[in-house]
Amino acid sequence: MKQKDFETACLYTASIICVLLGILPTYKVENGKTLFVFPASDDLYKAVNAYNNGIQVNAYEFASMIKRQRAEMLIRRGQR
Repeated sequence: MKQKDFETACLYTASIICVLLGILPTYKVENGKTLFVFPASDDLYKAVNAYNNGIQVNAYEFASMIKRQRAEMLIRRGQR
């Protein structure tokens, strides 16, 4: 049985998951959009919920991850 995945096109949601959980996504390009794909888990949904509720994180770490994920997103979109 295949494990379900959590997919998001939101750069900021993907970045906060990376920061809070310390994992990097896999990527999928559909209809010209890059999707960030993470293995679904309770911890992932807790991280997304914490982000939506305004958790405080290190601004430098979050901004750096946004830049990194944005670069990955653009590179993969260009590789189609």
